[in-house]
Amino acid sequence: MRAAGGAAEAVNDPILQEICQTRDDLARETGYDLQRLFDYVRERERESAACGAKFVSFAEAKHDEPTALVREDPPKR
Repeated sequence: MRAAGGAAEAVNDPILQEICQTRDDLARETGYDLQRLFDYVRERERESAACGAKFVSFAEAKHDEPTALVREDPPKR
């Protein structure tokens, strides 16, 4: 879902501009290589954790509880 104004509003939003600039800078610094980017981010996380930063992690799913995923058989032709 898109807010009124869509992309035109995003261009004028300084927070989104900073996010885009940071993303572009990181991609350029790592040669647009996803593995290098991933390694770079992990290293920054380790450094931040060593300084006491905490990161959000998702709880592991319990295998004996039903999930919200619904699977349907494909329609028969």
